[in-house]
This record gives sequence, structure tokens and C-alpha cells, in this order.
Amino acid sequence: MKAQRKDVCTQLLERYNADGEAFLQRILTGEESWVHHYDPECKAQSMEYMHKTSASSRLMPLQERSSSPVFRNLDQVALAEFLEQGQTVNSEQYISTFRVF
Repeated sequence: MKAQRKDVCTQLLERYNADGEAFLQRILTGEESWVHHYDPECKAQSMEYMHKTSASSRLMPLQERSSSPVFRNLDQVALAEFLEQGQTVNSEQYISTFRVF
């Protein structure tokens, strides 16, 4: 395993020496990010001043989150796919998202 990593790193350094910054611009990395969702109406209502004795229907804005595979290059987000709530990021999800490229 170490030998394989060393070989890959050597190849990457050789490509960088040959192509410079242009090579780095073509590299994409993938990660999983959490995306938080808010109900704008509830958030606006929660920001309004209410007297202590007033009844409020909801004290906190509705908060949901979902997982999203995100691919970046050197400078920016290249692709982000937003998944349905409850759907998880796994290898099949990464592959299907990456095939968009």
C-alpha cells in the first residue's frame, strides 16, 4: 500500500513539473457536506419581537439538514448535488455524481 501511494505521488509530482499550475487546475476532490435548510417564514417569525406573555406557535425555526456530495477544484466548488432528506452519500452516489463531468 505504501509503495502504491509513493508511485502515485511520484507520478503527480512529475505531471506538476511538466504542466505546472495548469495541472493543479484539473484536479478535483470530493467530500461530503451537510446542508442546513430553514423555513423562511418560521425564521422571520422567530426574529420578530414578542412580549414574554405572548404565545408563540414555534420557538425555533424549522431546521433540517441533508447530506450533499461536493466536488471542488483548486479555486471553487465545481459541482454540488443536493440529496433528498434521509438519503446518504455512499460510493454509488459519488460515482453517479462524478459521471456528470
